[in-house]
Amino acid sequence: MGPTKVIVKGAALYDAQSGKLIQDGLTTPQALQDYAAHHYIVLPEVDKAGKPWELDGQPVYCIRGARYETLDDHQPHLARCPDCGGMGIRVDEVTLERDCIRCTQCGHEFDARLEMMES
Repeated sequence: MGPTKVIVKGAALYDAQSGKLIQDGLTTPQALQDYAAHHYIVLPEVDKAGKPWELDGQPVYCIRGARYETLDDHQPHLARCPDCGGMGIRVDEVTLERDCIRCTQCGHEFDARLEMMES
């Protein structure tokens, strides 16, 4: 069992499964990050503009820094776009010899393995 997945509504955190209030009064993104760092919770992934990632209408969470999960514990193959920070999804084209990822927000295509090696 992993950390509690939460959603952000206004200045409050709610349990994503039950909707129960966890903490209120977190007015800045930094306050949200600080609270999450000191409690066993995980915030939804967001792009550089602060827009949350969604896959099939569900928030996406990053578990242990490398694995992405949806609210129903589905583990899709996703990657962060190096340009906008948006959600990149694998392109399923059999003609490609590489692991091509396309950002759902800006449309940028990149190779996830190449991006990891460069960073």
